[in-house]
Amino acid sequence: MFSWPQRETKVLVAIHGWSGVILGLLLYAVVLTGTIAVLDREIGRWSTGQGPTANPFDQPISEVVEKLSKKVGRAYREDVSLSINAAGNLVAFFHKHIRRVDGRLSDRGMAFEVDPATGEILNRREGFFVELRKEDRSSALSRFFIDTHVRLYLPHPWGLLLTGVLGFAMLVASISGLFMHRHLVTDIFTLRSGRNFLLNARDRHTVAATWGLPFSFLLAFTGTFFSFAGSFALPALAMVAFGGNQMEAIKVLFGTEQLRPGPRIKTGDLDRIIADARARTGSPPRSMSIEHYGRQNVRVTTEHVPAAGELQSQTLIYEGVSGEYLRHKPGLGTTPSFGSAVVSVIASLHFGNFAGIVSKAVWVALGVASTYVILSGLQLWLRRRDESPGWRAYEKLFDIVAFGLPLSLAASAIGFFMFFGTEHVIFWTPGAFAVSAIAITLLGLLLDQRQFAGTMWASLTLALLSLPVVRMAAGGSNWWQALMDGQTSVVGIDLLLTVIGCLAALKAYRQFNTASRLGYSASEPLTKRPM
Repeated sequence: MFSWPQRETKVLVAIHGWSGVILGLLLYAVVLTGTIAVLDREIGRWSTGQGPTANPFDQPISEVVEKLSKKVGRAYREDVSLSINAAGNLVAFFHKHIRRVDGRLSDRGMAFEVDPATGEILNRREGFFVELRKEDRSSALSRFFIDTHVRLYLPHPWGLLLTGVLGFAMLVASISGLFMHRHLVTDIFTLRSGRNFLLNARDRHTVAATWGLPFSFLLAFTGTFFSFAGSFALPALAMVAFGGNQMEAIKVLFGTEQLRPGPRIKTGDLDRIIADARARTGSPPRSMSIEHYGRQNVRVTTEHVPAAGELQSQTLIYEGVSGEYLRHKPGLGTTPSFGSAVVSVIASLHFGNFAGIVSKAVWVALGVASTYVILSGLQLWLRRRDESPGWRAYEKLFDIVAFGLPLSLAASAIGFFMFFGTEHVIFWTPGAFAVSAIAITLLGLLLDQRQFAGTMWASLTLALLSLPVVRMAAGGSNWWQALMDGQTSVVGIDLLLTVIGCLAALKAYRQFNTASRLGYSASEPLTKRPM
């Protein structure tokens, strides 16, 4: 398909290979956790599901919000944010905007967690929004997966900058990989048989990478946009045009209305607003915000996931006292534009939130294929290197990260369930990941590669197959109860873990069987053996 002189081909191979060697293991971590994060809502319901699931916005909430407003001081009634946490409960956050000691504006107030069916207050906490979000026990597991994917659990803005660089590296690897192949069209249909393991491995890598190329472009572009927009573009724009005031930049960029609080008056019927918004969008809100709650010029904003067959999420604005619909709010600016349409679809495309569970299943499958492409590409590169101490050390690091990351993620879920419902769950969800990662690293340094691989496959099998049992032991519903309560996510994820656990067990068996049959020595590198 592409014909390049030998010199240019060598340059492309070098760019493709070294970009993977330098950043490939970090990129593997981002793609694997991103594949899991696609199912963040399902994981939230799976990790906390203990009863029937009811969308809080399908229940009457106007009276609930009115009663809650009387339990907070007048200062916190400036704005109200309504959302759904991982347990499926309504979270009402009454807050005001204040300037912190570091000079940044932030939201501080009182947050209530409410049972959507009964209106019972399950929990109340006071503080800044960022801190309250971190203290939400029900979403500790899903939040850990998302934070690891978005910023590799590093502080702002360094984590976002790093994942932005990794997204750019994925673009470079995709483009260089595309142009390296002289016979791309025939290569993507070629899976040769035989005992040439290196050739077979190359064929599998090429086929998986080429068929997944559109997804890789999409994933890399949207991920880079998200990372650089928050860590670089917004601060740069604020510095140039708004004197460094990021809040003002956000208000102008996203078309936030500037309204002075009017006289106090009772807010209108929120249930009627929700019903109208659902009729216009085809879906219940995923969140609501009430600006100037209890004032004459109150504004209500509803945010919705994309309707079936649509890519763009929708945001509607209502006059809060009368409940009159005012307009659709674009994702960017105040009037519809090509740029606002692009911004609106980026999140849906990145996480596959546009066709329900079907699009998510496709995105998960493509994400798994992408992790295989990354790991197989690194293996192919290492197989062509010499046996210098530097490359042997990198092989050791490769084994530790490749095996250790999925096992440590499973350990974080086990830690979550072990401390489920207690205040320690916030610490031990990432803490279990860290303890597991340290133990795996020590094993990787102490054991030879064959012993380490066998131990890791067996450990991953045990961890994945035990997760459904640990979840039920922590108080989660069994499969029959989950199906009766309509919690298909609980059964679905348990089955998925069981299937992957069985595949890991099969891989462990084949690993030991092949090593015994072909007579590998204990010191022979895994990357030199058939994949």
